Amino acid sequence: TGRLDEKTWSAMVATFQARRPTGQRRGASTDLVLAPSDDFFDRSRPLSLRFVDRQAHDAYQRMCQAAREALGDEALSSHGLKIVSAYRSPSYQAALRRRSPRAGRATLAVNSPHFTGRALDLFVGGDPVSTADWNRRRQVDTPLYRWLARHAHRFGFVPYFYEPWHWEYRGEESAARQAAPSELVEVDTP
Repeated sequence: TGRLDEKTWSAMVATFQARRPTGQRRGASTDLVLAPSDDFFDRSRPLSLRFVDRQAHDAYQRMCQAAREALGDEALSSHGLKIVSAYRSPSYQAALRRRSPRAGRATLAVNSPHFTGRALDLFVGGDPVSTADWNRRRQVDTPLYRWLARHAHRFGFVPYFYEPWHWEYRGEESAARQAAPSELVEVDTP
């Protein structure tokens, strides 16, 4: 039929979620580096919110350079691929939940991949982190997002299926395995 049934969608979501990094491996101070303010969408972002896992940051910088070479400087101007959010401590995330208990999914995350310092919210266009359907549609249609979807795994990043701006660093080998066609789930059609 070309439509996903609920059982298939649930299986896909379970697979996506199982592969995500979680706060179980919290970013240790030796794993985190202070990223320069130029890497961020908001250059005045407080120091405590500018930490990134060392390997993820190195890969992020290589990925930005490759995107610039492929798409040109203009595609990355106006905040393209700038970090909107990176490491968040569990206490910071808890404070967000207390301040806005009815806010979006990121605010409600109790075991956020951002605790690892390996999850980066990147500006790909549209509203940086709005989960509104119109915004997600707009974001997945941008050249930056399409480039990331095709190439981010080469740098160790995989997308979070629900948020076009959210990319999780797994390491080049792990991300490449996840992107490999052999790991795609076969769906039986009636």
